[in-house]
Amino acid sequence: MKKPPEFLFLSINEHCNLRCLHCDYWRMRRPSLLTTSLPRQGEILSEFAEMSPEGKVVICGGEPTLDPSAYFETCRICRYLGLTTLSVTNGSTVATPEDADRMMQNGPDEISISLDGCDPETHDRMRGARGAFAEATRSLSLLLEARSRRPAWRWSDLPKIYAMGLLTASTCHHLDSFYELVLAKIGADKLKLNAVQPSFLNTRAGQRLDSDEFFEVESQVDPDLLDRDLIACDQKWRLNLNPAWRSQVVSYFRYLWQKPQLARGWEGGFETNELLCNSYDRNVMVDVHGRASLCFSTAFPSRRLEKRGDLRDFWESPGCRKEMSTCRALCGISHSVRREHATRTP
Repeated sequence: MKKPPEFLFLSINEHCNLRCLHCDYWRMRRPSLLTTSLPRQGEILSEFAEMSPEGKVVICGGEPTLDPSAYFETCRICRYLGLTTLSVTNGSTVATPEDADRMMQNGPDEISISLDGCDPETHDRMRGARGAFAEATRSLSLLLEARSRRPAWRWSDLPKIYAMGLLTASTCHHLDSFYELVLAKIGADKLKLNAVQPSFLNTRAGQRLDSDEFFEVESQVDPDLLDRDLIACDQKWRLNLNPAWRSQVVSYFRYLWQKPQLARGWEGGFETNELLCNSYDRNVMVDVHGRASLCFSTAFPSRRLEKRGDLRDFWESPGCRKEMSTCRALCGISHSVRREHATRTP
């Protein structure tokens, strides 16, 4: 029997209230909401828990907190089943102490707030909304304050609060300031960094961009300067960075450095130099229509989960694993699918 999946990425919507330059959800003419019923969603989660009792559920969107009923119900079901929950949100819905208290009481075990840069100009431009930086940093502070009000026997019992940022041409030269903002000024538990990829969602039918100027510009990160700055920040902020991760990220940007036709994005046929992704061996993605896949891309087979047992059958079938095991698409650098963790275990 194949080893169980480690993560279930569960999408509860495909709409968002921002207009991020690196994402295309807001361009969709018909944003999708959860079409599988909550009872059916609960069955999928229950089957996942049976397969992987120590598994983790990543609640995805769009912006998942725009549908609070589905969001918090998913968290409740996961707690009942003993599953760990994670979520990335833009922070716009955590606007008051009461919002933060609800997240601490009823939300995920790990909350990451998207923060693309250490200043309002960079973040707001990349997020396509004025005031987005203020909302993101405010939500981080509110969550940390709410957590401090919660009693706990152990630190591990409290939700983890992270910032999730992008490594781009606009952010990589300010890494020290970025870490200072997140770790020293705001006081979050960690700053996670993802390397910029071609615009997300661009692989879906009917959602292709004529030109991906954002990726063309922001992928131009000087690899030698990046390596120097990562080493310096690792030492200064005691990040315990994984040398393998650092090497792969630097290699990724070295491959893209001064490459022609980057504006073609996913259509350019660009690949990483190494096999970085092992999503096929640890992840299951379930979209808002109840269709399961082993990857966010639609380039590989998927299956509609119509009844109990379908999730296990899909996971244990040979399917597309052999083809996926040689995939070197640029998305392999993402934290959610890469083989190497960014930080080492203390």
